[in-house]
This record gives sequence, structure tokens and C-alpha cells, in this order.
Amino acid sequence: MSWDDLSKDELLSRFLQMEERIDELEEKIAQKDKRIEEQNERIEEQQERIEEQQERIEELETRLRKYENPHTPPSKRRSGTDESPTSQDDEDDDVRTDGGTPGRKDGHNPEWRSPPDPDEEIEVTSDCCPECGDHFDESVGVSPRLVEEVPDPQPPEVTQYNRHRYQCDSCGTETVATHPDCPDEGQFGVNVIAQSALSRYDHRLPYRKITDRFEQLHGLELSGASAWHATERAARAGRCEYEQIRREIQEAEIVHVDETGIKRDGDQAWIWTFRTDEHTLYAVRESRGSDVPAEVLGEDFAGTVICDGWTAYPAFSSTLQRCWAHLLREAEDVASDHEEAEPVYRYLKQMFVGLQSWLETDPDPRARAQMHRACQDGLRSLVERSVTDEPVATLLGKIEGGLDHWLTFVGEPAVSPTNNAAENALREPVVLRKIIGTLRNDRGMFVHETILSLLATWRQQGRNPYEELTRVVHDNEMISREQTVPVVETSGHPF
Repeated sequence: MSWDDLSKDELLSRFLQMEERIDELEEKIAQKDKRIEEQNERIEEQQERIEEQQERIEELETRLRKYENPHTPPSKRRSGTDESPTSQDDEDDDVRTDGGTPGRKDGHNPEWRSPPDPDEEIEVTSDCCPECGDHFDESVGVSPRLVEEVPDPQPPEVTQYNRHRYQCDSCGTETVATHPDCPDEGQFGVNVIAQSALSRYDHRLPYRKITDRFEQLHGLELSGASAWHATERAARAGRCEYEQIRREIQEAEIVHVDETGIKRDGDQAWIWTFRTDEHTLYAVRESRGSDVPAEVLGEDFAGTVICDGWTAYPAFSSTLQRCWAHLLREAEDVASDHEEAEPVYRYLKQMFVGLQSWLETDPDPRARAQMHRACQDGLRSLVERSVTDEPVATLLGKIEGGLDHWLTFVGEPAVSPTNNAAENALREPVVLRKIIGTLRNDRGMFVHETILSLLATWRQQGRNPYEELTRVVHDNEMISREQTVPVVETSGHPF
């Protein structure tokens, strides 16, 4: 049927139906547009959340790289196991949370504490049975028990030293008499000074806690500032011995050197360590350049420096041993992400392990020289290979840059192939850094490097830190406050 055959009413009805259909379709389209708009909004919200999560992931990966990178020693890396230690035995209260197991490692001999000799023996007897009340005739045996106790807190001893003054009739010089137990300055004695320094740097106590300790144990009232001044006096008294440690290190044939960051009044500074078999010296400086080892060791230092890859060391000396622990960690890290680095890592590891086994045979100098040349040729061939990955090329460039310094330990029996000794020496300053946050001024830097050096050296030598501190304070060789700046002279006696 055509439109011409429809009546006017039919046409009007059809027209109204079409308008209703159009309205219905327009409403459906509007609903779809609304749904599409809502979906777009949800997509935008999801994209924003994805971007936020990606930023968070990048932030966490950056933080993680501080603890899991080729320059992180194994002792500070996270456990390599994915399984939680506590999942192995939920009922074991002694399970460690760092991936290790409690107790001594297999193969290590146990250590037993030697019982002390008693200062006094007390006979503990009983007259009658606690059950029935019958009297005992005599003892049938003895069950000894050693009990170690410390004395009750002792009050401080207060002594007044009446120091007489004298005037020479010949030259007019006035002299004040001295006493070995009377400090040249301040009102606190040798033991207070030594205990303040030890409480700060051995027990890692804040100065306010040091004052609490003296109050609790001895009833001695002193302020945090007084505890600081006592610690500073210990550093000034020990500075002469600090300089002696520096002179011993200057004469050493082998020195492990490393550095780490520290704050000085909120600004970046560095604490350096210089370690030999018997001495450890710390130096706090605002520089991380070659001027610091030149200052501490001297421009004419003739020994071997064991170090990492920091550029300050080759700028200071050409007689170096680069750390293989750093090199192997970095090679392993690159190989984990780049196949081209896998043969490089395997070659380096096989060379290092092979050299360690070969050196245990105590080869003669001629054999050492031949092995040195052979290994150096091997490293030279290694770095000449063609690679496409930039990280692998960077690794090979690092190996090439240290070709003259990777194998010093092969020719010199006393040289260690790693710088673990210096890294271990920095652990205590790093722990203190987390506690104190920042050193406030030059005097704080002076005290920090002096006390740390004395305590570390005395422990290396098996000496008692408290006895040694009381000794240096008792000797009264205390430098003036004007000299309490962290500067190590390059030659001559600084006092």
C-alpha cells in the first residue's frame, strides 16, 4: 500500500507512530551515550590508578636498588629464598626472619665460657628435712653453684685538689702543681670521661641517656652538654694516639680504603676508613676526592691500596688492587638481565675461583709472574669481544679500565683480592649514622673520627677499650680546643 492510498487520519496516525519511534530511538541513543561516557570516565580513573601504581613501582624499585645492586655486599642483601622463614615451622619461636637459621653454622667448633674463680665461698647448710622436720646428721654431698654479681651502684667520689702555685725567684715563672688524677680542665675525673665516650661510641647512647645512666648507677648529676664535653675531652686526650695510628698506616705496605656518606650540619660529607691488619683510622671530610687519601696517607705513600672502583683511588695511586667482590656482583647483576653478559660473568668467576685455588699451593714468584701475565692476557681478550647491549659494554669498559689493577694480588701474596676489610670497618660508622643523623660542626667531626679510630684499633690489637681510654685521659696529653678540627697534617708532628 502506497502513501497515496492512505486517508488523512491514517497518515496522521502513521506520523505519530514514527515520532514515538524516533523519540524511543533518541532515548536509547542518549542512554548508550551516557553508558559510553560512564565507561570512558571509568577508563580514565583506571588509567590514573595505573599511572599512580606505575609511579609507586618505580619508587619502590629505586629504593630496592639501594639494597639489591652489584655494589651491595652479600651481608646486606635480602634472602634469596621466596619462602618465608616462618613458613617452614610455624611453631618454632627461634626462627630468624633474615633468611638464615639460628645457632652456629655446621663445621664451626662450639665456644664454651670459662668459669671464673670464686672470690668467696659460702657454705649453705640446712638443719632439718623440709618435708618431715627430722634433723639431719651430716651433709652427704655438695652441689656448688657459681653466681656472678656486680656491686651495687656506687656514689661518686668527690675530691678537692688544692693545687699550690709557685713562683720562681730566679725567672719569675709561676707554676701550678699537677696531680696525675686531677684533669687539667673540667670537674669530671678520668673514669667519667672514659665512660661518657664509651657510652656514646661503644654503647651508642644519646647524651641524654648517658646522663640517665650516670644518675641511675652512681647518683651523679650531669647534663647532656656535660656528657658531650667529657666525650670531647676524651677525643682531645686521644688525638696524639690518633696521629700515631696515622703514622703507622702511612708506613704500611697494604691499606684497605673505603668511604661512605655522612651529614655535617645537614650537608653532604664523607667518612673515610683506612685499615691495615693492626690499625684502623677514620677521617671525616667534606671531600670525596683523591685529596683525602693524599692527605691521610701522604703524597709519597708507597704501599698498595685495596679499594673499589671509585675514581679518587687511581687519581691518588697507581699501585692498586681493585675489589673482585664488587666486580663479580656487578657482572652477575648484568648477566641476570642480558644474555651477552653470561659468558663474561662465567669467565670472571672461573678465573677468580681458579686463582684462589692455585694460590693456596703457595707458588713461587716466577710462577706468580707467569700467571699474572696469562690472566691479564685473558682479561684483555675478554674486553675485546664485540657486544651490542650497552650495559654489557659498560661492564667490559669497567674491566678494561682496571686491567692494571685487577690482578695485583696474584703477584703479591699479602694483598687481598677484595676490599671486605674496609667495608667491615665502615659498618660501625653506618650504624651510628642511622642513630645520630648528622654531625653538627667541625668539633663533632673531630670527636667522631678520633674516638672511632681509637676504639677500632684497640679492638684489632686485643686491647681493652675502657682501660686504654682511661690511660690516655690519665696521661693528661690533652690538646686545646682550638686544635679540635678534623685536619690530618700531611707531614711533621701536628702538635
